[in-house]
Amino acid sequence: MNTRNICGSLIILTFCLVIDGCYTSDLDVRRRDRYHITQEEINSVPQAETAWEILEFLRPNLLARDRRRHVGFTDGMDALVYINGARAGYKNRLHTIPAMDVFEIKYLDSIEAGGKYGFSSGGGVFLITMD
Repeated sequence: MNTRNICGSLIILTFCLVIDGCYTSDLDVRRRDRYHITQEEINSVPQAETAWEILEFLRPNLLARDRRRHVGFTDGMDALVYINGARAGYKNRLHTIPAMDVFEIKYLDSIEAGGKYGFSSGGGVFLITMD
């Protein structure tokens, strides 16, 4: 092979590697969503008995978010919990939800939750989907 063919092949190979490195599948994007926990992730948690333990293992930062000071609030507020669309209480309710029944968990921060769930959602909202 001559030098021109080798250089051309290297350029094509480099281009392919760069393009492949930039590609992410939908599954990769969902897996990295810091506010959404999928069934696949939940199944990967060893020995979790409650929704709280799922969150402790996969997204511990979400359990601490509601006590942070928010713009317009002097004190942190407890996060709300909704199970299959019905209000179920506050964050401590996560201790009583069996992990084996949880299909997915979504978290809405105070700004996103405020429009839909009102002033009482100032600490955020955990949306739990159960089987």
